[in-house]
Amino acid sequence: MTHLKKLVLIVLASLAHLSFSSKEKCTVQFDGIYTASVDDETDAHIRFYSEGVVIVSTSVKSIKDVSIWFKKENKSRILSGKYKIKGCKIKFSVKGETGSQKFSGTINGTALNMHIIDGATKAETNRTYSFVSL
Repeated sequence: MTHLKKLVLIVLASLAHLSFSSKEKCTVQFDGIYTASVDDETDAHIRFYSEGVVIVSTSVKSIKDVSIWFKKENKSRILSGKYKIKGCKIKFSVKGETGSQKFSGTINGTALNMHIIDGATKAETNRTYSFVSL
């Protein structure tokens, strides 16, 4: 095999691997909770479900305590909505008794880089959520 043919095969294999890897990283996980620190006592939480449901809340930092109640069965007490993923971009709006928020951002492996807009105040913030498996 000529040097040029070997080089072409290596480039094609690398591109195929990159294409597969990027698709693999641009999904959300359903077996845990994404968390981001808000302050010394509070974390923000996001949880996704395969049928397109997303729930959002803020609570204590103990993920063990949060995992007990932070489930779609309790969505009447927390913010909930439907999420959409296109490529590595994700967006969703959530609402509930305590208000509404709009989220948009990117999926980066097991992290979510999100821009959040509060429905009532229009205040904006950016958070990076890390995945915690349950």
